[in-house]
Amino acid sequence: MTTILTFFTANLPASRKWLSILTILRTPDQQEIDEWGTEAPIEDFETGFLGKREDELRRFYRQWLAKTPGSLQGDVNEHMMAVLDERSAIDSTMILYWGMKKHHWDDYCEFQPGKPITGNGNLCEDGYIWWKWRVPFKHAFELFLKAEHCNTEVVELFCRPEYQGPDGVVDYETCNKILNLEIPDPLGIVGIGWAATPII
Repeated sequence: MTTILTFFTANLPASRKWLSILTILRTPDQQEIDEWGTEAPIEDFETGFLGKREDELRRFYRQWLAKTPGSLQGDVNEHMMAVLDERSAIDSTMILYWGMKKHHWDDYCEFQPGKPITGNGNLCEDGYIWWKWRVPFKHAFELFLKAEHCNTEVVELFCRPEYQGPDGVVDYETCNKILNLEIPDPLGIVGIGWAATPII
């Protein structure tokens, strides 16, 4: 099963509840990872990424993928990373980052030249477009699957301000109802005729 490389930017308390799709990288010099995801319980540890900015984490993520032999990468996904910060222990949320190479975006938009990057995506120094969402733990795996295997309309849906709470957390329940056609998309983008076509 695909797992998501996960960084802690704060020292969080031990936990008996954990998502097995997350693989913790505790320190920059860590030689081995949990091949099939980090299993609960998670014991206390001192993170080596305390206070790191997202650009630093993105850079390290790319460097780690480039220098770590495939046989030692386990089943880590090449397009998504996760961050647990000081809020995570308070409101049970995490930040998911999903990246796509710029030329893949250009290929996808071949017949829509000049199409702006969807949602909150930003073209970064590594040549990737990165999107990010703060999402409840309980919905992280589902959002990951939809971002990874669906099209830009789905990515855009999760980025819409009206589906972000005042605390910045994605209203996954409402987005999922739209995707399942239980309620209409007010913008008419996701709905009848919509197909989950992968963009990478």
